[in-house]
Amino acid sequence: MRALVLDGSGMERYREGGSDGGSGAGRDTHRVTSAIAFSFARAGADRLALRDVLLASPAPGGALLRDLAHAKGHDHASKYLDRVWRRAVRVTGESAPIRERRDALAAVAERRIAIEVFPWRGQAGQTDRANLLYRLGLCERAGGFDHEVSQRQLALGIGAGESTVKRSDARLVAAGWLWRVEQGGSGKSSKWVLGKPRAGSADAVSPVDPNRQVGHEAPGYLDGVNRRQTSATVPAVPSDAPVELDFRLLTDLMTRDAFRARGLGKTAAEVVAALAYRDGQSAVELASSTRRHRATVHARLTPLMEHGLVVKTGELYYLADGLLDAPAGRPQGSRLPAWKPVDRWDDVAVDLGVFGTGYRQWCLYAFDRIAADDVYRRVREHARPARPAAELTDQDRAFLNYWSAAFEDADRVVGA
Repeated sequence: MRALVLDGSGMERYREGGSDGGSGAGRDTHRVTSAIAFSFARAGADRLALRDVLLASPAPGGALLRDLAHAKGHDHASKYLDRVWRRAVRVTGESAPIRERRDALAAVAERRIAIEVFPWRGQAGQTDRANLLYRLGLCERAGGFDHEVSQRQLALGIGAGESTVKRSDARLVAAGWLWRVEQGGSGKSSKWVLGKPRAGSADAVSPVDPNRQVGHEAPGYLDGVNRRQTSATVPAVPSDAPVELDFRLLTDLMTRDAFRARGLGKTAAEVVAALAYRDGQSAVELASSTRRHRATVHARLTPLMEHGLVVKTGELYYLADGLLDAPAGRPQGSRLPAWKPVDRWDDVAVDLGVFGTGYRQWCLYAFDRIAADDVYRRVREHARPARPAAELTDQDRAFLNYWSAAFEDADRVVGA
């Protein structure tokens, strides 16, 4: 923040990212001014100090605000700055300051709780939650809300298609859960920041909106048991029922081939995560733990029992013995999906005929990256400048020499 105020460095971060509305110079002014105001409030400064730095001094960080004062008057800019300052004081007073890595990790833990208890709805909500849970793992390793991830890496991480991830990111950005700092390109991932949903944005996340969803995702596209629930459907489970899942296990299961769309499905992964959280539940209790319809839970329990992942004793369901033992999985930090079975989940994927889906998807993305890099290389090699470089003629050089000599003579006269 000191560099932003004194040098104006990092201002492009606020120009490119953000989840707030608006566009153009007004949006950029608000983002930069708000960021500086929050830093002043965190440091215990007062409103007059903020006004002196941004309006009265030539500090580069206040250039956008001074442009506003020049365009609409000093009084308008002062009143606007007062509103930004009051909001900064209020928000900083409600949250603990982040001064070291321990505070940042505590803030990330709070955000994890907020994501886990949020009422995610429908299949789109299932994807959005998996999206954020995967990003949380990156944030916990990075020690803050800033993280880098590409859409293809995210698609592999949650076991979904690239187009599904793209729609999920758009929903989360619109609701305030995410904002993009820098657009990715050849050889680099996009830079993101994990945020908080704005007030009243619960209905904006994972909407069942026929105007924004196409094909099989549109409500009512299929009739019968596969029809997606709409807002008019009366849920069998109260909407405020707590979700009781082992979310870290759920994040790992989302990447497994066995729980992809043509396998057991994401809801089956939620059932396993619910039993990992609290083993020995009835179907009604599992519906409450997962916040899914009882018919959906029954439909997922049948294949889980057929493949020996879940056993039924009386009316209660339990995880099979040794199911959650540490698998002989890929090395820590490796992004390469398994290309041969390494644990029980992979054996189930082999039985279902879906094993290798993640590996084939990774190979496809790798070939796409190689092809794209080759295209970029050939474009750079054959690129030509937009216009020929200007070359000075002898006449130009003679004029410049005459001008510089005359300028030096005039400077000596003024100095004398």
